Amino acid sequence: MRDLGFEVETGADGTAKAWLPVTPHITDASGGVTAGVLATLVDSVSGNLAARTLSPDRVATADLAVHLIAPSAGDDVEAAASIVRRGTTTLVVQVNMGDAAWATATFAILPRRDETPAPPLPPVVPGRRAVLGGSGRRLTRWIGDAIGLTAIDAARGELSVPLTAYTANSFGALQGGLVAFVAEQAGARALGAPAIELHVAYLSQCRSAPFTTRADVIGPRAAVVRVLDGDGRVATIANVVT
Repeated sequence: MRDLGFEVETGADGTAKAWLPVTPHITDASGGVTAGVLATLVDSVSGNLAARTLSPDRVATADLAVHLIAPSAGDDVEAAASIVRRGTTTLVVQVNMGDAAWATATFAILPRRDETPAPPLPPVVPGRRAVLGGSGRRLTRWIGDAIGLTAIDAARGELSVPLTAYTANSFGALQGGLVAFVAEQAGARALGAPAIELHVAYLSQCRSAPFTTRADVIGPRAAVVRVLDGDGRVATIANVVT
């Protein structure tokens, strides 16, 4: 998150904004930011908002959908997040990214437990941006290379990625946005075109590595991708449309 350079501003009115600098290391053949990286942006800004809203309870991403409208243009992508619904077990956040994309994210509410307290959150200072996670070194290569993504059989959408301290979230699992990125990459490679729609259902935390993908092409522009953990269990399922 630090190396992507996200800047986040949390409002006092239950909203949040984030900005993602656009670099060649996160774009695809369309010239815009890849859907998987936008999913990481969505997961981060909406997760930050959900965590603040529900503290001291914790949250985990349950479902995420990203719809691209046009290739992102300009020096950064601005994401504006707001809460759509707060229930007893889930919280839904909507994220608008201007003319580039829109998204929704659903979070499971995990009641506070003394043995697993939520990480402390910095105080809200309206009007002030903060780099998510603190200062980083910024990416100097393609994001897939940075996280160790490798192709087993690209034409079949079979990829592999390890779990490292660099890619883990606070639960010790593969960060949710990166799970979406890996799934999107698998579908896009199997279909041979950049993704414009990505819908990810998180079935379980990706804790047992290495993680692999399987893509089933169901039409000229659509594929169903499964992300399997190191034990061969399906941890995530995603629909990818190009």
